Amino acid sequence: MTTQAVNGNGADGAERWREREDEDSLFRQLRLTVRQGLEVDGDTPGGAWEALTQVGAWEFALPIDKDGLDLGQAVLAMACEEAGNAMQPVPLADTLLALDLLAGLGPLAPEGTDDTLDRVRAGELTLAVPGRLPDPRGAVPPGIAWKPDGDDGGVVLTGTGGPFAAGVDAGALLVLASGPDGPCVALVELPTPGVRVRPLRDHGGGAVAGAVFDEARIPAGAVLLRGLAAERALARVGLRAAVHQASLLAGITAAALTAVVSRIRGRQQFGQALVKHQGPRLRVAGLLARLDAVRWAVGDAARDLDEGRLTPGEAAGLIALTAETTLDVTRDAVHLHGASGLVRDGLVAGCYRRAAWEALRCGRPAQLWDTAAHTP
Repeated sequence: MTTQAVNGNGADGAERWREREDEDSLFRQLRLTVRQGLEVDGDTPGGAWEALTQVGAWEFALPIDKDGLDLGQAVLAMACEEAGNAMQPVPLADTLLALDLLAGLGPLAPEGTDDTLDRVRAGELTLAVPGRLPDPRGAVPPGIAWKPDGDDGGVVLTGTGGPFAAGVDAGALLVLASGPDGPCVALVELPTPGVRVRPLRDHGGGAVAGAVFDEARIPAGAVLLRGLAAERALARVGLRAAVHQASLLAGITAAALTAVVSRIRGRQQFGQALVKHQGPRLRVAGLLARLDAVRWAVGDAARDLDEGRLTPGEAAGLIALTAETTLDVTRDAVHLHGASGLVRDGLVAGCYRRAAWEALRCGRPAQLWDTAAHTP
């Protein structure tokens, strides 16, 4: 597979590593449907979001009792990988996390939850998570703090969170905060007094933003979970967030390597294409092998998650491996492009710069490896 991708043998050439040979026909057709939707309409972040809505990505995630298709985590991981490969800065993993939490609230769901799900399903509401996603154990990252606001169940939020993909404007923020009674999860509609979405410099990696909470008073109806209930829910969705984010990173890595393979085929040196020189060819083959290994690991983890076998330690190891691979591969991709790899508007530079913050959204790799080593 790797040799064909580098040398261009076969009809599909460099696209070979984007397929898994063990995918059944239905799964492969779903992958092609998502990919074609993103390739046809996904030339802008808004177009990519519309394409994901049109192919039914939100129905993939929702359970049947919420009018969804409940196709499983392997399908959601595939959608995240294809979105990462499209390199449009849309908060896909964030919205999937929010859908997971909202759909699993059961009797704890506040009034209007079904209407919120309908708006997401229709593509009318984009949900973003400011700051890091919960780690595979469900721990809430630092940055945003909460405290009770009176006796009505409301909270006051203070702090900052970011970065998060902002190619499409978020209609609401799913805020993960820490406080005196454990974690708190709130769905904050925008605009809200005391909450400001602050655009950050994207440096060529796509639109990115952070959020600032200045004593923002959030009513009880917007507080989804607190305390022990929040801990349990975040422990469940933290595993899924790790797999989704790992899939997204695998897609970004594939996008960078697509650009590299195209570069070494078209670039001439000493009278022949770079792909004919042993040094660049072997280096790219090694990068493709690392991508293949990550994609197999992510696919297996998604299947284990569907069957209830994935542990927090395994999920932490997966996201650590994927994050390190993405950072290493995108850095080498810039080197293989030479000076053109530093061009801000170039694809490979965009992959490198976006990977610099996407790879840390579930935690730093060193911390995740430590979690993997000490967590069952």
